[in-house]
Amino acid sequence: MDKFVRDCKKFIKRLRVHHYIAFAVVLGIGVFNAVTALSPMISQKELESNIEKSFEKWWAEEGAAQFRTVGLSDDEKTKMQEFVQYRDRIISAGKGFDIDERKKAMRTEFREWWEIGGGKEQYTREHGKYPTEREFERECYKYIKNYTDKFLRYNMAYVPKDGELERLTTSWLLFPSFASYLLFAILFLFAYVRLCERWGVPITAGFFLLLAVTGGPIVGVFTDMSLFSHANAERYMGASIALAFMLGATAFDHNKDDEPAIVRGIAVMGFMLDVIVNVFVNPSISTATAVASFPAFGLGALAGNKMPKRRKSSSELRKDALETRMKQTAQRNITAERRVKTRMQMDTGFSEAQKGHYDAAKINLCQAMTGMLQEHPLDTEGLKKLAERMVSPNLFIDVPSTQWLEWGDTARSRMCYEAALELLEKGLKLEKDAKIARRALFTIGEIRINRKIEPEEGVKRLQKVVEMDGEDLLAKQAKRMLEKAGV
Repeated sequence: MDKFVRDCKKFIKRLRVHHYIAFAVVLGIGVFNAVTALSPMISQKELESNIEKSFEKWWAEEGAAQFRTVGLSDDEKTKMQEFVQYRDRIISAGKGFDIDERKKAMRTEFREWWEIGGGKEQYTREHGKYPTEREFERECYKYIKNYTDKFLRYNMAYVPKDGELERLTTSWLLFPSFASYLLFAILFLFAYVRLCERWGVPITAGFFLLLAVTGGPIVGVFTDMSLFSHANAERYMGASIALAFMLGATAFDHNKDDEPAIVRGIAVMGFMLDVIVNVFVNPSISTATAVASFPAFGLGALAGNKMPKRRKSSSELRKDALETRMKQTAQRNITAERRVKTRMQMDTGFSEAQKGHYDAAKINLCQAMTGMLQEHPLDTEGLKKLAERMVSPNLFIDVPSTQWLEWGDTARSRMCYEAALELLEKGLKLEKDAKIARRALFTIGEIRINRKIEPEEGVKRLQKVVEMDGEDLLAKQAKRMLEKAGV
């Protein structure tokens, strides 16, 4: 949890003014969509409530009495039938806010006018030909569009069939569903932060706006195909095309190893989630949007792979250098703290041993030895002294032979050969397994001969290796070493 908090603080420190501006814009888009989507619903609910209240008042004061006067029943069934008619009269008068319901009613109204109200005759007089069903659909579409264009979510949206290009600048600000907006908010900010580090703010924002504005015509190309032609008159909303491009660029960097695998995974999975939402949650035109997102993602991947990283500014380079120095200072402080702790454990261990508290002595001295072997740079003299004191026969601590041998191998790899010999010799004395003991004999002999530390003792160790088994690879290596030593 502490690491997560530190990572969050580190991330927040790296944010710039433009990141906060981007966040504010995304939040503002969300508020705008919420207001434009919910306002008609709230207004419709208020209208329904007012209709019900006004009807109840009329029914109590006049309506029921009128029905009784003419000899009709004023029961609940009659009341409900009268309420439905009362509501329909108000809604059909154009006072409703349920746009989809009003569109259906307007289509019915226009059909009645077209068939029996003189609509066909008027069209014939104006155009000089008798209209077909195609002309009806076109005129009905215009009639309904005049109504829907009164609402922001309609007059800001791009419809491929209409080709009103000026709406491309606003269409991407609208989102067809809450799921689409939520994905956009998360994935856009994620990709924006990553790409700004690589390309800079102008290029990142420029690419996004370009693809956001041209997304409508791109989807329009697909709605012209027979497979998606039924969606040609629907509203294109959202920024899925631009988002797909940004995610593709985020997933594929110019330097392949610079982006962590988790970043690529989030980008690809986010893209697929947006496609799924467009296919299964949003209106049918979004299926065409989902298909168009794939080439946009591929184009983004190509851009991400080919475009080199921007050059960092002098202020950024200075800040990076300062952060590097701070990290180095922090690391030195941590190293110093660990060194102090190791020496305290060493002193505590020997103090406990003098008091006869051998279990406590063992714990502290083992931790001290392990800690000292891990230090960078290695305190060679300190390690040598610690090893000499720990292998002393006057120190009664029960450490397994394998632990002594492991410490000895580590000391040898750290090139502290005197300490390594002390530890290996101690482990050898305690080891009962012949194979492990033979390997320890070889290691001790190798060190003594190569480092010329009592080489005659090293010769004895290697001879013992050959004596125990003179045919295996270890014996052959021991023989070659003995030959070089002149034995």
